[in-house]
Amino acid sequence: MKRVLPYIALVSCTLTTPSLALDTLSVGASSAPRTWESIVESSHFVAVSEDSIWTWQAERGDNIAADLSERGGFIAVQVQELTPSGYVAAVAEREDLYHWVDGDGSTAWDPDLDEEVRRRATIYIDLGATFRVDRIRFYPRLDNEHRGLVLGNFEIGSNDGQQGPILNSPYRAIPGLVFSSFSPNRKPVVDVYFPRRDVRYIRLNSSTGEPWEFAEFEVYAEGTVPAGEFVSTPLFIRGGYPVWGRMLYGEGNLDDLPITIQTRTGPDEEPLHYFLQRGDELERVSSDEYYGFDPLDFAGAAETVIGPVLPNPEWSPWQTVTEGLVHSPAPTRYIQFRIEMAEPGTTLENVLIEYVQQPLVDQLIAEVSPLVAKAGVQTQFTLSLQVQLNEGRGDTGFRYLQVHTPASIGRVTAVRIDDEEAIYTPAYDTGGFTIDIWERITQSGTFVQIDFTATILRDGTPFELRALDLRAEDGQIEPVYQTARPGDIDPLSLGGELQVRLHAEDRNLIDALMARTAVFSPNDDGVNDVFEVSYNLLKLTRPAPVSFQIFDLRGRLIAQGLSRDQNGRFLRLWHGGDATGKTVEPGLYLYRIEVEADAGTLSQQGVVNVAY
Repeated sequence: MKRVLPYIALVSCTLTTPSLALDTLSVGASSAPRTWESIVESSHFVAVSEDSIWTWQAERGDNIAADLSERGGFIAVQVQELTPSGYVAAVAEREDLYHWVDGDGSTAWDPDLDEEVRRRATIYIDLGATFRVDRIRFYPRLDNEHRGLVLGNFEIGSNDGQQGPILNSPYRAIPGLVFSSFSPNRKPVVDVYFPRRDVRYIRLNSSTGEPWEFAEFEVYAEGTVPAGEFVSTPLFIRGGYPVWGRMLYGEGNLDDLPITIQTRTGPDEEPLHYFLQRGDELERVSSDEYYGFDPLDFAGAAETVIGPVLPNPEWSPWQTVTEGLVHSPAPTRYIQFRIEMAEPGTTLENVLIEYVQQPLVDQLIAEVSPLVAKAGVQTQFTLSLQVQLNEGRGDTGFRYLQVHTPASIGRVTAVRIDDEEAIYTPAYDTGGFTIDIWERITQSGTFVQIDFTATILRDGTPFELRALDLRAEDGQIEPVYQTARPGDIDPLSLGGELQVRLHAEDRNLIDALMARTAVFSPNDDGVNDVFEVSYNLLKLTRPAPVSFQIFDLRGRLIAQGLSRDQNGRFLRLWHGGDATGKTVEPGLYLYRIEVEADAGTLSQQGVVNVAY
């Protein structure tokens, strides 16, 4: 069953005049012109319908093959299909094959009863969605007449469903589920645990000439799913110069939901540029021309090859929505969002993106210096900001500047406006600081610099700079924000970025892994009952899945804790229990910290001794 979340509302401020009125871009609502299906640019590991997107439920130990039909999955055999160009491989469903997943061990599918297939068959299973799987179990009918119909020679492989259709996808063999004539399977019940993997498609190749059948084929969920991603098409705002507002969640903090939302903005509908390469020259083409490129149909085919896909420099980078605020720069006509869903059974039904049409300024361009710093060492930084206003349009300007960053801020040491020292009042919080600069910035071309100290712990630490204006509505003050985009505006500094890298020697993803003790005794005597592991995460650019795993020396997963973390110092605890809560036997165990980052899955591990 899907777990339904209330809709998410992105709310900006309501202003006093018609030109400053609040507008709404709505997706998925019953009255919204945009459905989820109509705006999907891409989706991975996420189901999409008109009115919602979701990840399927997957409790640890669930037999997810049992309800594959509810997810649109199927079971089929490979056959040869006659076409005008000859016979080609195809898949064909068989009604009796669904006995494999009906939960009834007295019904079965026997290849001898299928004239088109026979014993040396290839069977495909589509689970209907991608799950993390760590166990497969199957068997014939177990009465005296049929329990000997064991499949002896076979190979079972899997695919995560993201690399093409079920018939043509590459399959990886599953350990423990490959048997040959030299070492055949002789067990009626095959029950194999294996290291978890992402699985949507399963392929069974039978290479036996002996009679066999299956009564049940069971696929067990490990309890998690790969992070699902939904990416919208660029969404257009007609007329005006929209300023994107805050995000509010009706029943709590948006950051507490098991989703991550990111946005990017730009002036057109092409956040990416696609190129074909002819010799040393690049020719820009549309995305349809790029992905549909056929050298036989293209002029100068002998010299033309697929070229790079590059970010449109007029579009902002992806920025995570935090504290209920869209951080992407404005004013821009197009906004695009992507949603990451990290937990099984999560549903999102409705998104409202609200905005106002009156900008503070036309452009905010900023950079930070220096661009490289030592991890954990307080460093002096300068943020430089160039302001461009469109006075004919009526840009309102601003008086406040906010800096949001995961770095640990020391203090603001100076503010300069057009190279002159300015009076300012700083206010600090856990996410950065706000400066009242005591004068309203209304002059186009104004150059502002902020000097401050900060300590960074992760590679690529962002420093987000945004202007803030306060506008009155019915006697109440409402904030309006605009976020700066990075650019090279200070001739005395190098770069033009708003993120700081760590020195090369500080760029380990998992750093300072340390166990408090190598031996512990979980016997509730109050002495050394808990095993503690601490570590640093240093260079994640956004929250990522982190798991703390305990294995026995045979490689079996004993216990696991999951979280979503970014950067900082973390502590994990193990009380000596397995997945059922039962205290483990004394002996040596492996512990592992594993992070699923953009660059791949990285881990560090060690050994702990359980002694009583």
